[in-house]
Amino acid sequence: MSLRSLLLLLWLALPVSAAAPLPATARLASDDWCPFICASHGQISGGYLVDLTTQALALSGVQVESLLLPLSRAVSETASGAIEGVYAPSSDPRLQLSVPLAHSRACFYTLAGAVWRYRGAESLGALRGGVIADYGYDDGEMDAYIARHHDDSASLAFAFGDAAGLTNLHKLLRGRFPVWLEHEAVANQLVAKLGAASRIRQAGCLAQALPLTIGFSANDARAARWLHALADGLRSMSASGQLAALRARYHLAPDGAAAPAASLR
Repeated sequence: MSLRSLLLLLWLALPVSAAAPLPATARLASDDWCPFICASHGQISGGYLVDLTTQALALSGVQVESLLLPLSRAVSETASGAIEGVYAPSSDPRLQLSVPLAHSRACFYTLAGAVWRYRGAESLGALRGGVIADYGYDDGEMDAYIARHHDDSASLAFAFGDAAGLTNLHKLLRGRFPVWLEHEAVANQLVAKLGAASRIRQAGCLAQALPLTIGFSANDARAARWLHALADGLRSMSASGQLAALRARYHLAPDGAAAPAASLR
């Protein structure tokens, strides 16, 4: 065998990641969902998932460009290959999902004078709840409930757009529906933003926290390499203490609950 043939065989045997390095830039998108994805003046400015992904992929030499888009559009553009990835998508067969980068607990909220409490999907009864289109809440009972009642406007009121959470809070305060479902850490941020803590009460939380991931297109040949790079970066950040420091910065607990100092009760 000639030296040239031997070198070719060795090159073909290299892992894909070594034979074809990742691009220098990855474009990831989602909507304003602080503290996980935070936006200011029409642009993503930070957030736990944004900072974590940026730092983790930087360890593989990849720069992250974050784009503010409605979640449904971010998923569609990722699936079509227009952008590389999406922050915090719900389960979707068009996507390959990363290992969980965080867990988030979703809770129900009512106006302060209400007495209703969530005790399982059956306790929703005839109540109309405000939710966000295309969001995941627990990958379990509640997501199944939303799927079953998707076309029932008497049970669910869907919000859309890149500020859908804030839209739902405004609607709750105006009496458009009696119950609002939102992830606890996100609800705390939104309520604080409007100075509405005295007008809102937490009325129970879902039993199962939602794993928060990064999604890449299932049709993207680079998806496995993005996922490996992200997982490697996550391990490195966990070992160095960077992960715990980032969680503390955004007042997040490992189990998906908002840290006590930031929690609305």
